[in-house]
Amino acid sequence: MNDGLIQTTESLCPVCLRVLPAEIRRRGGEVMLGRVCPEHGRFEEAIWRGEPDFETWRRPKRPAAGVAPQQPPGRGCPYDCGLCPEHGQHPCTILVEITSHCNLRCPVCFADSGRGEESFTPLATLTEQLAWIHRQTGREVVLQLSGGEPTLYPELPELVAEGARLFSAVQLNTNGLKLAEEPGLARHLARAGLSWVFLQFDGVSDRVFEIIRGRPLWAEKKAALENCAEAGLAVVLVPTVAAGVNDHELGDLVRLAISLPSVRGVHIQPMTASGRNNLSGAAHRLTLPEVLARLSQQTGGLIRPEQAFPPGCEHERCSFVLRYRRTAEGQLIPMAGGGCGCKTTTTPSTPTETADNRRRSVEVVLNSWQGPAPPGLTIPMAKPAVRDGFDEFLALARQQTFSVTAMAFQDVWTVDLERLRGCCVHIFRPPNRFIPFCACNLTSAEGRPLYR
Repeated sequence: MNDGLIQTTESLCPVCLRVLPAEIRRRGGEVMLGRVCPEHGRFEEAIWRGEPDFETWRRPKRPAAGVAPQQPPGRGCPYDCGLCPEHGQHPCTILVEITSHCNLRCPVCFADSGRGEESFTPLATLTEQLAWIHRQTGREVVLQLSGGEPTLYPELPELVAEGARLFSAVQLNTNGLKLAEEPGLARHLARAGLSWVFLQFDGVSDRVFEIIRGRPLWAEKKAALENCAEAGLAVVLVPTVAAGVNDHELGDLVRLAISLPSVRGVHIQPMTASGRNNLSGAAHRLTLPEVLARLSQQTGGLIRPEQAFPPGCEHERCSFVLRYRRTAEGQLIPMAGGGCGCKTTTTPSTPTETADNRRRSVEVVLNSWQGPAPPGLTIPMAKPAVRDGFDEFLALARQQTFSVTAMAFQDVWTVDLERLRGCCVHIFRPPNRFIPFCACNLTSAEGRPLYR
């Protein structure tokens, strides 16, 4: 491909957070996002390196917000999040931060937790918040309980039970320390209706945890996995990945996940410069194609870039999806369309409705990540609402599925307002607002947060 302009968009000045016209250009094998601030000068950052080609990575959608705007128009995107009328995607995932307490002080934390200002939101308040969210979104969303560290919340099983009553699935975002220390906690949460655990899992060596989390944690991570497996609780491993720090362990992490039946997948989050982050320089940044290339190289081709598909719900450049059927011998058999609702094995070129994509994506996630109920428990599996085009996937989903996904969160250096308006992962912020995940965590180069 020749160098040159690919498209125009809008971005922000990394210093003053002013909205600026921006260009996406191809230059020397990289795709760059560039803009010029009249006060602070020119900024340019690589947003895509490698294959698949940037211009063929397409999943066009027709905007359909689906949720009544909570914020009137004012200064414009991204200052009016709440959501505002400019937002073009119904939430598929709502994240609720139930405490600012944390039992780690990670050098990397987008929420900047554990600063000594900890608090717990009362259960009655959280119950009211969940009821409000349900009234806005209906049942077909995934509720993420997060923090801080949510397992420190004293009434967590009761909150999980309330979430399971109101929403399609309840996910717990956790560092796993409490799950390791208290073997009975995983079973209490499974009985309450927890759908799966998003387990912070940055690698397979203590050196990696020392750099990213500030202390060796390999033994605790293994214990958390064992206790979740014993409770019949499904787990997704979630590494935050920085180039030159732990990107060399991606293959070993995937092989570990494949070997454990309770682990339903690996969800990779390339490092971003948001919140508290001592690894936020450009040298540590990875684009989605670079993650795919490392996965392919380190798994000996077990995972291949051509098996990846753009997401069905969020903006096409936010993530990739690889879905497989896992065999008893540890092999991965790719699922047609990536299991993402595509009717063909090629990327769709006809725009689809975001509301339909959101419903399909929630359904696919439930069938992929939610494990079978442990003996004696009755945790409902997802009931398919849409069948056209992926009956094969729904049939296989009851067998042993395995996913490898990656979410390229935006920071102040890479933020693209087109992408932001297509976000479907929203953080609930009191009193009653939904803020796109990347907007909520956006932090200027000087450490000034946009919303936090």
